Amino acid sequence: MKQFVYIFFLLIVAGTLITSCVKEKHFPPQPVIKFEQFVTFGNDSADCYITFQDGDGDIGIPTGDLTSEDDLKMKYLYKDTNGEFIPVDSSFGTPQFDTLFYSYRVPYLTPDGQYKALDGEIKIKLRAAPIFGPHDVVKFEITLKDRSGHKSNIVTTNEIIVP
Repeated sequence: MKQFVYIFFLLIVAGTLITSCVKEKHFPPQPVIKFEQFVTFGNDSADCYITFQDGDGDIGIPTGDLTSEDDLKMKYLYKDTNGEFIPVDSSFGTPQFDTLFYSYRVPYLTPDGQYKALDGEIKIKLRAAPIFGPHDVVKFEITLKDRSGHKSNIVTTNEIIVP
């Protein structure tokens, strides 16, 4: 009888372990992003880190696709004399709708298999000098679009003091 209880207990534990190993992720079909950190390297380069979740796993642009528009955009905002953050297109002397964006192509990330949900981290490298222009304090608004055209929420970086 003890042996039967012992075997039954082992089967219950084994069954629990097996079923708990494969957990399906449930995220919405549109990407959800979260700002993590912005690391500057002087006035000419920086790394920005965001995390993402996407329920249908259609993030990124396939290699060789030259027709799709860039899927990750960072909108440049600077702090004016009133302490408000405004895009470049709102400044005096700049043509209207001439907003400064940094655009990127996220690599194709759709997983193989039945479960397509994705989550992870994207490191955005800003390597264009000078990335901050003539402003003292800036920040960026970031958006991500998947291949189905779903747009993510908009996240904002922390205030960046330009050296």
